[in-house]
Amino acid sequence: MAFYTGRSGSLVFNNKPVAKIRDWSVETTLELLSTNTIDSTSNTFTPGVKGATGSATLMYYRLEAGESASLTEFTALLSKIHKTGSIETSDRVFMELNVATGSLDDIKFNAYITSASISVSTGELSVVPINFTIDGDFSETIS
Repeated sequence: MAFYTGRSGSLVFNNKPVAKIRDWSVETTLELLSTNTIDSTSNTFTPGVKGATGSATLMYYRLEAGESASLTEFTALLSKIHKTGSIETSDRVFMELNVATGSLDDIKFNAYITSASISVSTGELSVVPINFTIDGDFSETIS
């Protein structure tokens, strides 16, 4: 039986892993539609629309000379919301959340970055927490 820790997780953006990430999470919700009738004695439901949101905490980390260009800096995701002008459909991002290194442990989807902030504290690493809302259905889920 295999167990996984946060060390085996990652976030991939534009087919490249994000250079430094502290954590990520995704939450899926389902709206239930009531099928009660006037003579019902118990609540009954049918599935309605599902949706998902998530968050990640990226480290404020810039690649240095000689570091692999196969990694994504936090600025690539941040630029989808911290920008001049309006947010367009072209600002939708394709993301892949990985629980582990195996192909059965991926969650893939299109999303919009809905919030981002840069946090700086004395004695702490600078971080960039982001939130996102998934647009449409998952293209791949953990199996």
